[in-house]
Formats: sequence, C-alpha cells, structure tokens
Amino acid sequence: KNGGMESKMFGAPDGMNPTVKKQKRADVMSEDFTGKTIQFPNNGGTGIIVAQRPPIAFVLTDSISGGDPLSIASEKDKSKEEDIMTVNVLNTLTTIQVSDKTTMGSVVDCFGNAMKILPDGSTILKEEEDDMDVDYYPPRAIFAPIPKVSDIALINQPLLTGTTMIDALAPLGKGQNMLFIGEEKMDCRGLAMDAIATQIRRCKNSSGSKEKKEDVKCVYALTTTDKTKRLEVVKRLEDLGLLDDVVVVSMRDESMDGTSTSTATLEEGNIVKAAEAVTVAATACSIAESYALHGGYDTFVVVDNIDQHKSLWDQTTKVLVDVYGVDAVVKDDREGGASSEMRAFYSSLIQRSAMFNLKKGGGSVTLALLTSLSSTSPTNGEAEEVEEEMTFVEEDFEQSTDKVKARIALLLKAKVPLTSTNLRKIQIPLPNLSMSEKQRLLSLQHMDDLISMSDGQVWLDEKLATVEGRSPPMDPQRSITRVGVGADTMSRADAKALRGLIGGLRFELAQASNMDGAEMKLSSTMGQLRRRDAWLLAMHRDGSGGKDLSEEVVSLLAASMGKLDKVIDNGGKAGTDEGRKVMTELVRHVRECEGDAMREVDDTLDMSEDVRGLLVSAIESYFAS
Repeated sequence: KNGGMESKMFGAPDGMNPTVKKQKRADVMSEDFTGKTIQFPNNGGTGIIVAQRPPIAFVLTDSISGGDPLSIASEKDKSKEEDIMTVNVLNTLTTIQVSDKTTMGSVVDCFGNAMKILPDGSTILKEEEDDMDVDYYPPRAIFAPIPKVSDIALINQPLLTGTTMIDALAPLGKGQNMLFIGEEKMDCRGLAMDAIATQIRRCKNSSGSKEKKEDVKCVYALTTTDKTKRLEVVKRLEDLGLLDDVVVVSMRDESMDGTSTSTATLEEGNIVKAAEAVTVAATACSIAESYALHGGYDTFVVVDNIDQHKSLWDQTTKVLVDVYGVDAVVKDDREGGASSEMRAFYSSLIQRSAMFNLKKGGGSVTLALLTSLSSTSPTNGEAEEVEEEMTFVEEDFEQSTDKVKARIALLLKAKVPLTSTNLRKIQIPLPNLSMSEKQRLLSLQHMDDLISMSDGQVWLDEKLATVEGRSPPMDPQRSITRVGVGADTMSRADAKALRGLIGGLRFELAQASNMDGAEMKLSSTMGQLRRRDAWLLAMHRDGSGGKDLSEEVVSLLAASMGKLDKVIDNGGKAGTDEGRKVMTELVRHVRECEGDAMREVDDTLDMSEDVRGLLVSAIESYFAS
C-alpha cells in the first residue's frame, strides 16, 4: 500500500500458456517468483517480488517508477476490481548494473538509483549525467540464485579483519560468510569497518605482483531508516578515509518510498521497511557478485544488519494467518521457530558468499552479517528479581516437558544449583518466565538457527566488556569458523603466519575461564591466569582502523615467547595505559629493526623460519633494553 508493499493473490501469472491444454495452475504457482519484476496496471509502476509465501507474493514497489499502484488502478475504473487485482509477472528478474569506474564511492538505493546522504542523515535522489564512455558489467539479478557447486572453488585464502582476536580464533576466509552477533552497544559495526579499512589499506600498500587483481571491492548494506545511525555510519567511514572506496547501499527515507502518507498504518510502514531492508542486502550482494564474476575481484560485503529479515518473515506469516487461518503456516513459524521454508529464505542471502572458480572469473564474495542479540539487562520491574539470584526446586518444573524434567534430574544428581544463571547457561526455560525472558530465549533460539546456516560466528558478550573490559568482548568458546574443520582439511580460512602461533590458545583461554575461587591462590593457577592475560594483551583492540597482519604476528609471537608475562605482573594488562604503551613501542621497535621481515609477512601472509628468527631477535632486543 501507498507505494510500498503489496500482498496479493496471483490472478493470471506469467507462465500460463492458453494454448497448452490441461495446464495446471498449481504448476505455475509452484514456480519461484522471488526477484521477478511486477508490472502494475494503468502505468502504476513496477515492483520486485521480495518474498513468496504460496499462494501469496509480497511485492516491494519502486515508487520512483510510478505512483501508488492501487490508487492509479482504482482511479482508472473503480467498478473493475480485476484492474486492481491483476498484475503482470514479467518473465525477467529485476536487475542492477555496476561499472568498475563509477560505482565505487557512490550511495545507491535497493533499485540501484543514485542517492545522496545529506548532513542531517536524510537521503535524496542524485541526478547522474550519462557517461557514454563508462563500461558497465552485464546486468545482475538483485535476488540472484545462490552459486552452484560447479561454480565455486575451495576457500583457502584469509580475508584479514585487522582484529587480532578474530583473525586468530575465528578467521574469515575469502568466500565465507560470518555472523557478527552482539548487542547494539557491543559495536559489531566497528569491527566490520576495521575489516573494510584493513582490506583497503592492504590493497594500497601491496607490493606484490599477482595474477589476481589486488583490489578488494567493499560494499556496505545499511538497512536502517534511522537518520542518526545512517549518519553515524557515513561519518565513521569518512573519518577512516573509506567513503570513496566503498559502495553504500542504503534504505530510502520514508518520503521517498511512500510509507509516510497519512493512510499508511504503523504496521504497514514496518513491513515496507523490512521488505526494503531485505532488498538492500540482496542488492549489495549483487553488486559484489558483478565485481567477482565479471571483474575477477575479491569482494567484501557488510550487511548492517539482518534483523529485518526476521521482521519480514514474521509479518508475512501474520498475513498468511490473517487471510487463511493458523493452518496456513507450520507450527515452527507460528511459534517463532525455524521452519524449512524460513531456512531457505535466510539461505538465499547467507549462501550467496562464494569463492568462484576460474571459469566463473576467480573472484570471491565474502559476507559479514551483523545481527543483534536481545539485551540480558533487566527492566526496571525485574531489577530486584535479578539482583536476588533466583533458585528453583524440582517441583517448580512440574509443568515442564519430560525432556526438561530429565535434564533437571541430571543437574540435581550432579549437585548443580538450579539458579537462574545456571539454567540460562544451558538454555533450560525458567518457570513462570517473564515476557522479557521469553523474548530473550526466542532470540537465542533464533541465533542458534542462524548459526546452523552459517560458516562461522563472532559472538560478542556484554559481560566480557563491562566486567572484564575486553576489547573486543569476543567469547572465544562461542566464536568459531567452520571452514577447514573436520574432513574438509583442504580448505583453510586462517593466515599461515598465525597458524603456528595459536595452537593451544583456545584451550588456554577456556581453562582459565573455568577456574573457581578455590583455585585462585594456587601458584599453577596464577601462572595460567598470567598467560591468559598475556594473550588478551596481545589481542587487545585499541582504537579503530584495524592492524596489519605483521603487527598481529609480532604481538602474538611476543605472548607465545612469554615476553608479556612480566608486563602483566607490572600491571600492564589489556586496556591499561601501561599495556598500550608496551605494545605500541614493541611493534614500532620491531618495525624499525626488521621492517623488511614485517613487509614479507604482510605480502605473503606467511612467516618463514628465517623471518621468524629475525622477529624473535627483534622482540628479545626490545625487552632486553
């Protein structure tokens, strides 16, 4: 409605051939129309099918191509309902085109229309002059199908993020997708921008000569209409000097997509925003795929964020229930779970990451998908309840399922207190859950569903930030890459230079985090905690813009040699002025002594024995002085 979202039954969908006898309408309706172009009657403009929930398709209209389809149709002839209900489903997918010269550094909407972000964060259309000398890549479908197995190659190159903890413990490979999970204040956005900065800096500093193009094309999908957040993203990109090297695909203002009219309800406005956000993410992938397939480039796409995908799915489910009743959707969709249909909907985005083989251009599409986790902080009404740690007894779970009762029995047998904290850790629902607790558990369930569809995740924990002051507050036990795990040993996402430095790092961090108060006074325990703090100092994220691989290698090498232990004893933990001073001076000293060795690490992503020896000597000379 109002130039935004339409939900309609197909009247006579494209594909019905009147010359073919006994053609079943169901055969046509089972076709996947997602991404196809819709032509509205009476010059009512065009649209794109964003989601198909048979027998209803949901269409996002391009308000720039025409006015309100319903209004134009009804003004034509109010007595003919078919003029409103019948649309043309074109046998073509809605596409965009990009060029190697003009697209980078631009801001576009989900249909590829050039925009300008004003100083107050609002957006306006930008008039573009036709340049006959610009060579455009072939059109690329916005909702292109996920790559075929025959089109892709193994992931065997890292895409460095510039954040040591991620590159070491949850590395991102070129052609991989990675979830960045955390609350808004955990700054997943900052980590993504550091990764962009690292790619662009590597391209500009690269001294190697390779067959593959050195440039990594970066695309930022911004799925919010909040002007403040939009302006924040643009300013951060500008402050980092990245804006001219990034394509920003942004949501339009409400005044541009037709959702601000007086006849649009809040619910209608929200579903339009969700549909446009899903299309923004798809368009960003299409731009990257154009560069990868036709230009042979490696590309990096940040989708900030994918929360609106869940919103669109839930709202389209509501439409189905409103029209056809609860039996129109499966139980998982009604209760917020992950049906096979919903998994396919998400996979159409998540699985667009790929390392293409040489027959397909040899480029890659790497996805960083940001998603928000509901806050665990209590509301005012629950603060007292949380402060007084709740402890339950077995009788409290009489109304629970047999599975939950069995798990409670095991906990009691192991003499584990049935506190709310312990139960939350292992995701056992609390009796008489509050609304916020239910929402939090649903959020965690949704994260588990997303994780099962992805190649890895970076999980940021609020407690690690607020209590321990970690930066980034990444949980090393929940953060992992699944590329190269198990039998698929030919694929690797990590850099060779880091591989030999972090063999037991995850185990050391886990062992230190599981120590209880009784063990803290033991000398062996003190040594383990010192080692943990040394690793955390080496991996600390300080500032923005990301680190070079050689800087990460020097920091981790110093920690593995035990050279940071004394720094920890002297109070130089991660985040302190003393710790920051030592790490800055250490990297500067090694660069002055062995600049060529550090450049070799950055160029080759590897560390030979000779280079390692030179770096070790430089590290030892720093601490000796």
